[in-house]
Amino acid sequence: MRISLTYRNVESSDALKEYVEQRFKKLKKYIDGPMDVNVVLSVEKFRQTAEVVMSGDGIRAAAKEVQEDMRAAIDLVSDKIEKQLKRYREKLRNKRTSGQAPHQPADDAPVTTEPEETVIQAEKMQAKPMSVEEAVAQLQLLDRDFIVFPNADTNQVNVVYWRKDGALGLIEP
Repeated sequence: MRISLTYRNVESSDALKEYVEQRFKKLKKYIDGPMDVNVVLSVEKFRQTAEVVMSGDGIRAAAKEVQEDMRAAIDLVSDKIEKQLKRYREKLRNKRTSGQAPHQPADDAPVTTEPEETVIQAEKMQAKPMSVEEAVAQLQLLDRDFIVFPNADTNQVNVVYWRKDGALGLIEP
């Protein structure tokens, strides 16, 4: 596990660095392969923010926490990441034991597009080619409404999303 720490409007201290490393070393038991952990600690007025992105071995977990105390923010964000990793590990365990293929959405799924006037928040992510099953696992792990990914089989951009009826949908070009 490789931990990189970035400070924004915060002076770097060895005590804070050791505390972050101590908190995230505990999460190594949920991870089999190598992982990159990017931690951003920032301060804006009285708000102290800890933001973490873990990636590697087909897993991506992200969390952000704002508190008045930096150590409390680090504790809460590491708990969120731990919860995501536990959920992902449980899904893998269930997938291995069930032996059933994941639900494939119908090809006639309605596709609606609405023009968006303003961008509220932009998020840049690395687009790692993955299978539809991996994308579904990531979608459930990150608690998002949709995930855009390059399909490893077809080398085209696909979208997996939650439909209003609670089923999963797949958009292929």
